[in-house]
Amino acid sequence: MNLSLLLSKSSVGWPRVRLGDLAEHRLGKMLDKQKNTGLPRKYLRNPNIRWFDIDLSDLQEILVEEKDLQRYDLRDGDVLICEGGEAGRAAIWKGDSQGIIFQKACHRVRVGPNLDARFLVHRLMFDYFNGGLEDYYTGATIKHFTGQDLARYEIQLPPLDEQKRIAAILDKADHLRQKRRQAIALLDSLTHSIFLEMFGDPVSNPKGWRLGQIGDLLDGANYGTSAKAGANGKLPILRMGNVTSDGRIDVTDLKYIDLTDKERDKYTVRRGDLLFNRTNSADLVGKTAVFDRDGEFAFAGYLVRARTNHAATPEFVSAYLNSCHGKRVLRGMAKSIVGMANINAKEMQRIAISIPPVDLQIRFSEKLDQLKQTRQKFQPLIEMADSLFFSLQHRAFSGQL
Repeated sequence: MNLSLLLSKSSVGWPRVRLGDLAEHRLGKMLDKQKNTGLPRKYLRNPNIRWFDIDLSDLQEILVEEKDLQRYDLRDGDVLICEGGEAGRAAIWKGDSQGIIFQKACHRVRVGPNLDARFLVHRLMFDYFNGGLEDYYTGATIKHFTGQDLARYEIQLPPLDEQKRIAAILDKADHLRQKRRQAIALLDSLTHSIFLEMFGDPVSNPKGWRLGQIGDLLDGANYGTSAKAGANGKLPILRMGNVTSDGRIDVTDLKYIDLTDKERDKYTVRRGDLLFNRTNSADLVGKTAVFDRDGEFAFAGYLVRARTNHAATPEFVSAYLNSCHGKRVLRGMAKSIVGMANINAKEMQRIAISIPPVDLQIRFSEKLDQLKQTRQKFQPLIEMADSLFFSLQHRAFSGQL
């Protein structure tokens, strides 16, 4: 039984109410470059929506008619919720829309008089991380939080003054937690800065590196196993969610699998292997990470395992694909298949890449290793702050604050 269900049985006495009865919600505009007409307008995608924050640094444009501007506008206090990707992640829009709209991968929620927007986002965050949203998702592999699912999403609803009090307390606690996370984010941003400093802009190639394809730097690329994973098995298996959008391996949510002796070499990874996510949403397809552990892990069929040859380090190839330029290339080449985007192993190997001297790549890898060691020193502090925050959330939503 998940924690959200336990809370529903608590003795607080707050009524359980569906979000559809508390707020107006709408999915964003369908994007179709062949059919859309009008004037170019910037729009929000899933990656622009962070918990409690909206990133406006990487907005794309689409042609929009005047009538759509009114239909998909944004007002101060609107809650934006991811429909896919990390389904349920939410933030609050602040100020004027500046002509920005939101695409179909996002919901816009306008709360009614009985619901506080910040309380709603805190509750969504709580349910997202404790599994309380699982019963509302559609889709087995790539989860979606559809409009129908959102409407039936239930929360325990305290009086409005109590909602605001809870939200204010959680805001302060989250602010302290985010200060520690900002230190980690600065370290992560250094990866991109070091890449540009050592290799130059991949678009203009100012250092004049020779050009080739990613396949020139690989000994091979193979798909993972399509066998079903579960709670039991001898080997942990890496799935698309274990490769983060910023290029790391995250093993906090693992499933397990059994492989025969013949399958082990084909479907397991070793330190230094590249893992490329070949199928995902259009914004997440192509995310890449270097496997940096010594244990034995299997890898799933939505991932490609690639091994670099003597001409490249895996850290360089991964940083190239995760760069702003690399992400634009991946978005441009991804093929849509039933709501998902796909880039197969052959297409991945045909991606153009500038190829610096391998000794420079090795120095780049060494610098990343130093950053990783620094990051590991911060990680226990982050985990402690997260634990305290989630404990405070539990108390808040069970009426114990």
